[in-house]
Amino acid sequence: MNYIADVLKKDNPSFEDYINCFEQVKADGIVAVIKFDGEREANHYTVFIAFPTESTRTTLRIDHDDLKQAMTIVLEQYLSVQE
Repeated sequence: MNYIADVLKKDNPSFEDYINCFEQVKADGIVAVIKFDGEREANHYTVFIAFPTESTRTTLRIDHDDLKQAMTIVLEQYLSVQE
């Protein structure tokens, strides 16, 4: 979790930083999806984190026009539910 928190503290994390964060989510046994939706006129990106083995947790999801912002929001939500 410290890696994700450290990346989110950076002024301008790279996409590689974000991918490494989602690799950490995957290593925790959690599902992460980044979707590019060309059909929509707005909010072209969907990012979500799902907890398939934990039915009491809801999916963390954001639809946004800025991919980095969407990734940041979902990762912040992820950190908050892991505490």
